[in-house]
Amino acid sequence: MSKAITVELKAHYALGSTTLARCWKATRKDGFVLAVTTCARDLLFEGVLYAPAEGSPPKATPQEASPAVANTEVEGFLSDDITELEFEAGLWDGATVEVFEVNYRALSNGKLWVSTATMGDIKVTRPAFNAELRGLTQSLQKVVGRLVTKGCPWVFGSMSPNAWTAACNKDLGPLTVIGALTDVMDLRTFADSARFEVDDWFGAGVITFLTGANAGESLEVYSYAQSGGVLVTHLPFLNNPAVGDSYSLKPGCRKRYTEDCRTKFGNTNNFGGFDLVPGADSVLGLGGTEGTNL
Repeated sequence: MSKAITVELKAHYALGSTTLARCWKATRKDGFVLAVTTCARDLLFEGVLYAPAEGSPPKATPQEASPAVANTEVEGFLSDDITELEFEAGLWDGATVEVFEVNYRALSNGKLWVSTATMGDIKVTRPAFNAELRGLTQSLQKVVGRLVTKGCPWVFGSMSPNAWTAACNKDLGPLTVIGALTDVMDLRTFADSARFEVDDWFGAGVITFLTGANAGESLEVYSYAQSGGVLVTHLPFLNNPAVGDSYSLKPGCRKRYTEDCRTKFGNTNNFGGFDLVPGADSVLGLGGTEGTNL
């Protein structure tokens, strides 16, 4: 990110009255771009159309010559371009945000970079949202390398693009089922009495509605009971499911070596955890007493 400024834009800053507008360009990891500006009209700048952002006042961005992470935040209203479901699905996690200022009456004067950041903590309070913006030095604070844990770190069903990249490599296509709801209790709890899989088969899995008010929306399953085919999701759906709504359902993995990777899916060659690592009780145990002093 360059802090260079053109002579024309620098001269405009020196005026007593300016026509400056701040612009935000947010790029998600899937490539979707959202561009907004404080200007009251659309701005076409460097091939990107920046739309007026209602209720998004510019905020100070502290910067210093140190490894400290420069934090600020951005506020806005939910809309068709940025929805609550997208936040819940994590689509905006880690999105890159470029912030700069322009003279909206003379865009040819160039821009002054304010900051480049990534989205951190996001809070959604209908109908608005508040997102923390973290400076580039945030990446220097990330843990490099693998973390030794008993559970598997891979995303269930992830596939490695090459031989040297580790992943789950379990094809979920043949394991994905389709059905229709036969009963609805609330926004989180519903059932399909035609389900016959054993208890917890779909626990930690993902349900996606194919029809109805929640068509296209997905949530993680908290629990599944064979008796009655009752499904409970971690979070509620935004709209009420209805009897007859069709869905697709992927089984879940709770990251355990014996119960899940070996017994449930027969995928031990791709297990990424360290099942034999001793726990805190073993490490802190006194004289082999497993953490007790008896």
